[in-house]
Amino acid sequence: MVEQIGTITSADIVLGMLGRKLGSGQELTMAETLMAFTEMAKTRMNYYGPSPANMRLKPPPLPEDVRGVLANYTGI
Repeated sequence: MVEQIGTITSADIVLGMLGRKLGSGQELTMAETLMAFTEMAKTRMNYYGPSPANMRLKPPPLPEDVRGVLANYTGI
């Protein structure tokens, strides 16, 4: 039986480090709190797909009648 080893992401490393710090009873600094928020947001984005800022919209296709009018003018 072959077991697959998952990849370790930066989110795993940062969240693990911060979790161990909290687990030992230490308080997180403001910078560490912001790091936790940022890494959690990146993790959630991976679960739910791209955000609207990362989506690429395809332009709508030209309607058939517009393409017909443009085709008439291609010979000019």
